[in-house]
This record gives sequence, structure tokens and C-alpha cells, in this order.
Amino acid sequence: MGGSPYWALTVGKAHSSVAVMFDQGDILETALRGGAAGISFLLALVLVSGEARSRVKMLAALFTFSVGVYVLVAGDALKILFGPFLDAGVVIAIAATVFFWWFAAALFDDNFRWRWWRIAPLIALPGLFVLRELIADGLVSSSLLYLHLGLNAALFADVFRIAIVNAGDDLVDPRRRFRFVIAVILAVFGIGVAAADILSSLYPIPRLLHVFHAAAILTMNMVFGAWMLTSRDALFAEAKPLAGRAAPAAGSLVSAADQPAFERLTALMDDGVYRQEGLTVAALAEKVGVPEHQLRKLINGGLGFRNFSAFLNARRIEDAKRLLGDPTNARKQVLQIALDLGYGSIAPFNRAFKNASGKTPTEFRKETLAPR
Repeated sequence: MGGSPYWALTVGKAHSSVAVMFDQGDILETALRGGAAGISFLLALVLVSGEARSRVKMLAALFTFSVGVYVLVAGDALKILFGPFLDAGVVIAIAATVFFWWFAAALFDDNFRWRWWRIAPLIALPGLFVLRELIADGLVSSSLLYLHLGLNAALFADVFRIAIVNAGDDLVDPRRRFRFVIAVILAVFGIGVAAADILSSLYPIPRLLHVFHAAAILTMNMVFGAWMLTSRDALFAEAKPLAGRAAPAAGSLVSAADQPAFERLTALMDDGVYRQEGLTVAALAEKVGVPEHQLRKLINGGLGFRNFSAFLNARRIEDAKRLLGDPTNARKQVLQIALDLGYGSIAPFNRAFKNASGKTPTEFRKETLAPR
């Protein structure tokens, strides 16, 4: 390692000893990595120690823990000091991207479900790493390396997509800000880290970049941790769908100051405004006569909905069940019913209906209209 030696550590082993020289850059990098890892492990502990252990919170803890392991494994000086112990954490470090992807998907999608394709990257990434270690052929190893990088980049890019898609539909204020500030930055930063890791395996990386890498992770951990600790109740609360109704009884969760707006909103919903295709929060706020942020707060804090689509779907799906169960509509196409209810196509209608009832519209109709 370059630079003037700052201090030396002798590691004894059976019949030999290795003198390990550390310069000031190593000391600084090690301190930064130790701080970043400490923050990560502390955040993970805070997240799992609370009484309200939501799925999102547990996935956040898994992600922050894996970041702590990653930042230790990635440090050259720490590898020298604790190599045998850090080797066991390589798999966890490699999986950090997958854990981040899971966390973002569960946080931003109230209809998050476990599917086989969510588990597949957790098998693929460590598998690619093991194959690279076992295969001596340079061309094959390089190909696996680029495949590993591509999968990592794809996961981070999907986090970026998840963060910005339907952001306007989000009614949870801390989560909306998280989409644009923290999640996007983390995704972009993650792509940069993944690229740097690959480049470092192919070319010598200046010591300054190693220090910058550690400092950047420490900074991101501090920002991420501060955000989570100040808004975690709203950020990590589990979605509680109010299936079968558009709102609680008038006045049960709505403040006195919001009662006039609530009554106007209820009247508009009863008049069928929810059937308007492409209806947005801004458009509905204009109809109600309140600022958009006030309507978001009313629907989320007062009525319990975490996203605008769920608020509309509560009414739309009830109408759909009534129409699908009416024998006079037996020959009416499901697509036409979806369009009449404000859906732009059949796919979002099918997803919303199945999420609410556990059945597709066609299955529901067949069961409801089947001869008794």
C-alpha cells in the first residue's frame, strides 16, 4: 500500500508472521467503514426491536444489516485484519442489492406479494459469484462478472422505477418524499457502487476512491437513518385496506376542521366522481375545493387510505361486484364494466378486483351467477 507507514500490526499464524503496514489512508478508510457499519447495525437493531414489526420494517432491517456487512467486506484493510470472519459475510454483502429491492418494493407497493421471481435474484447473484470463483477461464469469468453487474444494475434500476411510478398516487407524505429524495438517490448511488466494484476487480483503483467510497456510504447511512427514525411510524405502517367501503362513518376519524371538506368529498363520491377515467388527486381536490395537500391528508389520515387508487377502488370494486352479480348484466363484457367504472383497460381492473376479492372478475361472476 502506498504512502508513509503509520503503524504496523503483526499477525501471528502457526509458524509464520505477516507484517501488515497501514498508511493514513487505510486508517481513514477503516474509520469511515467502521462508522458506516456501526450505523447500519444500529438501525437494524432499532427496526427489529420495536413492538410494531411490520413486513416493511423487517425488510428495512435486513437491508441495513446487509449494508453493514457489505461495507466491512469491501474494505481492504479490514479484510487483512478480519479476513476469515469477513469471508463468511460475502454472501450477505452480495445479497444487499436484493434486500434493497425487496425493501423498496414492499415500501412503495401496498399490494406487495412474494413471487418466485422476487426470490430468483437472491439465488442468481451468489451463484454467479461462486461460478466466477470456480471457473479459471478468463473469458467465461469476465462474462459472468458482467452478467453479475447487469443483474445488480437491473435491480437498482427497478428500484428507481418503483420509486417514481405512481408517486402522485401516494397519500403517505413521508413515503412520497422518500420516493424522490432517499430512494432515488440510493438507487443511483447503488448503480455507481456496483460499477465501481466491477471496475476495481478489473483495474487498480486509487486509494482516494476507496476513501470516497467509504465516506459516501457513511453519509448515505446517516441520511437514511435520520429519515427513518424521524418518520418511521408513518413510513413503515402496514396498509389496512378498507375493503367494501370508501370511508369510515362520517366524523369517526375526521377532525372538526375537515368535516366540511369531508362532506363535500362524500357527496362527490356518492354522485359517482370515482368513475371518471384518469381522475387524479389534483383534479378531485379542485372539485372538493381544497388544496391538494389537504385532500391527501384527509384521505390518508382521516379515512385511512395509503394511496389514491385504493381510495377509488374501494368504491369501484363494490360497484363491480354489484354489476357482475346482476343477472341482467350477464352478457355484458367485463371490459365494458371496467371502462364504465373508470378503468382505462382491463388489466388494472383485474388486478384491483383480485386484490380486493381474491378472485378475477370472471371467476366472481361465474360463482355468483351459478345455479343454486
